Amino acid sequence: MAAAAAAAVPEDLKKKEPTLEDQVFMIEIMMDTFEKYLDPSLIIDNIDLPKVVKEEIEGLQNNGKRSKAAKKLVKAILKDPQERVPFFLQELRHVDFRHFINILDDRAENKDMEKSEKYELLLKLMQGELVKKIIPSEIVTHLDSILNSGDDEEILAIEERRGPNHACRHMFRCMDRKDPHWPVKFMEALYNNNRRLHAKLDPERHDDNESGSDDDDNDDGDDDDDSSVVTGAESLASSDSQTYPKDVDVTPVEMSREDRLRDLESMLDPPSDGPPHSHAASEPSNHDGSAPEFSDEEKQDDEDDEKDSADTAKDDPLDLNLRRYQLELAENAVKCRNTIICAPTGSGKTRVALYIVKDHLEKQDEAEADVHVPGRKRVVFLARTVPLVNQQYGTFQRFFGHDYRIFKLSGEDESSMYLHQLLDLYDIFVMTPQILENQLRDAKIKSLSVFSLIVLDECHHTRKGEPYNKLMIRYLKQKNKKKSIRLPQIVGLTASLGVEKATVDEEAIDSILKLCANMDAPYLSTVQTHIDELKEKVPVPDEKTYPLTEDRKDPARKELETAMQKIEDLMIEINDLNDKAIDNLLMKRPSNRNSQPYGQWAVQMKNESRLVHTGRRDGLFTVDVDPKRAEMARSLFVMADHIFKYNAALEIHDIVRIKDVVDYLQKEFSHGCHSTQLPGGGSVHVPCEEKLDEIFSGLKKKLIRYEQKRRDDPKYDNPNLKVLAKTLTGMLDSKGSDSRAIIFVRTRATCYALTNWLNEDDKIEPQLKDLKAMAFTGAGANEEEGGMTQNEQDKVISKFKSGQVKLIVATSVAEEGLDIPECNIVVKYNHVGNEITTLQTRGRSRKAGGTSILLGGSKVQQKEMLNVARASMMQRAITTIRGMPMDRVKRRIDNNQAETLAKEAIKEEVRRHQTRQKLDTKFTLMCACCRKLCAHSKDLRIINGSQHVVIGRDFEDRINTHQFRNQKKPFDGITMTGSMQCRNCHKPWGVKFIYQGVAFPSLGIKYFIVINEETKQPQYYKKWLELPYQIQDISAEDFKTLLGSENVSSSDEDDDYDDDEFDLC
Repeated sequence: MAAAAAAAVPEDLKKKEPTLEDQVFMIEIMMDTFEKYLDPSLIIDNIDLPKVVKEEIEGLQNNGKRSKAAKKLVKAILKDPQERVPFFLQELRHVDFRHFINILDDRAENKDMEKSEKYELLLKLMQGELVKKIIPSEIVTHLDSILNSGDDEEILAIEERRGPNHACRHMFRCMDRKDPHWPVKFMEALYNNNRRLHAKLDPERHDDNESGSDDDDNDDGDDDDDSSVVTGAESLASSDSQTYPKDVDVTPVEMSREDRLRDLESMLDPPSDGPPHSHAASEPSNHDGSAPEFSDEEKQDDEDDEKDSADTAKDDPLDLNLRRYQLELAENAVKCRNTIICAPTGSGKTRVALYIVKDHLEKQDEAEADVHVPGRKRVVFLARTVPLVNQQYGTFQRFFGHDYRIFKLSGEDESSMYLHQLLDLYDIFVMTPQILENQLRDAKIKSLSVFSLIVLDECHHTRKGEPYNKLMIRYLKQKNKKKSIRLPQIVGLTASLGVEKATVDEEAIDSILKLCANMDAPYLSTVQTHIDELKEKVPVPDEKTYPLTEDRKDPARKELETAMQKIEDLMIEINDLNDKAIDNLLMKRPSNRNSQPYGQWAVQMKNESRLVHTGRRDGLFTVDVDPKRAEMARSLFVMADHIFKYNAALEIHDIVRIKDVVDYLQKEFSHGCHSTQLPGGGSVHVPCEEKLDEIFSGLKKKLIRYEQKRRDDPKYDNPNLKVLAKTLTGMLDSKGSDSRAIIFVRTRATCYALTNWLNEDDKIEPQLKDLKAMAFTGAGANEEEGGMTQNEQDKVISKFKSGQVKLIVATSVAEEGLDIPECNIVVKYNHVGNEITTLQTRGRSRKAGGTSILLGGSKVQQKEMLNVARASMMQRAITTIRGMPMDRVKRRIDNNQAETLAKEAIKEEVRRHQTRQKLDTKFTLMCACCRKLCAHSKDLRIINGSQHVVIGRDFEDRINTHQFRNQKKPFDGITMTGSMQCRNCHKPWGVKFIYQGVAFPSLGIKYFIVINEETKQPQYYKKWLELPYQIQDISAEDFKTLLGSENVSSSDEDDDYDDDEFDLC
């Protein structure tokens, strides 16, 4: 972090003796370094501060909040820099606080930085093993360049009182805080104290010592060939370092698995009868699977020791005994062919993939070894969602955890930024595809050829703009260059290839061959010879369909439509804009308010009202707006938004309780324009918004009365919920109370409504309440919209597998891949997808004797019948392709690939042209709802190539901020902290995040209209990429401006965050 902060310091500040202003700037920009490493108790006594401030700082530190104490101390210093900064720097020098002093003095220690970062990553990943191998009392005397005598005494006291493991952890924490180059100095001490362990971490140094003196090396005139150097990371991951005569060019040969395991065992594990310990990225693990940091406080050391012991005593690895049909599925892949494996859900495709991976890693083909990293084979298994990554990682660990080193990565893991540095440490990587795409995009990984095998789970998603397809386009470009470098083998797994929009068999064949072309996989692996065994071993659930009532005409629906009618009349009444597009839309309103076309009409009304001209602009800051037109445009926008939400409420009204409809509308409208007062006492409302509040308030009272009647009078019950309850109880009666069930629904609102109904409603039978239903939604949405975090998803799946929870209500995130063998009941509640999801959801019922049930109205049932027909068409297309001569298949694939690359070349040229043609034109962002100013283009900047932030000092006066309840994990150096809304109308504007210790507001362009300062033309864009105007990247000067405005990560009074909240390692 110190290095990152140093990089942000302008170069001109390093070329001269720093002035007081420069010193203050560097102190401000390195605030996070002080928070992470500075111990205020070492310097506070010799700095003149008010007594009350000193007492506050000492109180924070005494209560275990060293990080906050350090922050408060630095802020106190900066309040009077003329008097306090010189003494502060003097004390930092006195205690040798090198994290800051080295940068301030621009000491020439950067030569150690690359090695230090390499060692630091390695030591952090191996900390759980090193604490078992190092005795602090034997090495601490060699660390006097890092630790002082007080540190030594403390470490020795901990070792005597609590043992060497605790003392070793404390020693790592002390070193991390003391010196930014501690890893290099620690490795030097280890070299002097434990040569054997050091040789395993850094064999290159020992190779140099054994092969001759430094003088001999220098006389040779050339550095050793890179291909003959085995790094410390490689030696840890694969083999002992080898020493060769200096004049002989020898390519290292990959050691056998047995030799490698013996070497790892001797290095990392005490003598025992058990097998060697498996090393995953999460060991010793946090719950998210990321590597542990050297934190300020000792955290649950006793529990860590117990977990370490438990991990070391894992069961023996499982055997991979495939059935005959599974061997048939693996046949093409083990022949090193690119292939798509297509087999039903529950047939064991993951087990087949394990067999392929094992076969691949065990092969000792010299020809392959020459075209990859010497002597190395490396596998990446890609899964689209975090739950699938976790599930597949667990499977790989159970089978290969003793034989191979396995690393898990997902978007929520901060270690995803360092994938390129971890490649030599592990044999198998399990991750989401976007991580790999990001590394390739940023050129951290040069090409996909760093891997020898790529497995794509649910590979039917290798189409259009999916992350899988982006990766494979890179693959095809590399293949098209026809260089000598060998491409990785590609293996895809899927239960259903899909046929997209095909209506006849030939179109289905073309769709599947395009998928094969995208994956460069001419071989389709399906079960042909052993089809009888497949049918015998893979359970096929019984399928049942029961009708639901559509468009039920109960009093609640009538009240909802009456409210919508009032808003429609109000829109016509106030519209005096003389805008042709809006006039036409008002004339063409669909009559069925409970229909998809009606919802689309409401969205069109919102979009058109955004773009209405509301006046003229003179200059950059003077806005000449016609208040009447602006009010009309805002009113139409808000009313269209309201009827869109009422349309959604009508949809869920058919399948949930009246109470749930009220809760949904209450939640949706709580984010909108409600009765909030402006600082002067004025209201943010325009008259129509007050009218909308009245309409909703009256509707809410009536709906609550109907809900109260429902509790006493069965005629107010939702008949569809009765069908669902009866279906579930019937299944439990026939299959037993230990059954597991999944209910699939379309929206998160329905998901949570059904979960609450099953757990809380007075009319629910105890038999259903005992299932302890839990919701399961995707991680793509934030918590306000009903999204779940990775940990929350993991807990739900874990409880479902263990039987603590026997019913999950899920959105589409659970349709693909999740392996829950205990599940024997699947219910699709008024929702079906395409032919792929039809097969996928059916396959969630894994247990023999399972049942898949569709509950739906006539339209839903018709769509399901169409999906079944399309699935049959897909099967015929697969059979046809398998019967084609291979040369014909390859010709069609080559033609498809040529067409894909040609289209991609055109797209890239268009993107380059658009980038070149970006206009250096001033523009303004205005709130799409209320037309209030958001920001001028001069105040916009770009971070990490994707985040568009505002640096204007007065921006905070235009927003309200809502902090996230759950702390988000850093990703790409960014930590999301909350959402923000327009202060005037309370519509969303974007998110707040921390980057390099500074708080930034990041805007979503879809929430604004863009006004060109020259043409005065309003425009609406859904993505920043579509914006035709230039925006500057963030600069060091911008940081200086922001820090000067005290826009730091959190206030002194904010105690909602942990000490390391903004610790962006």
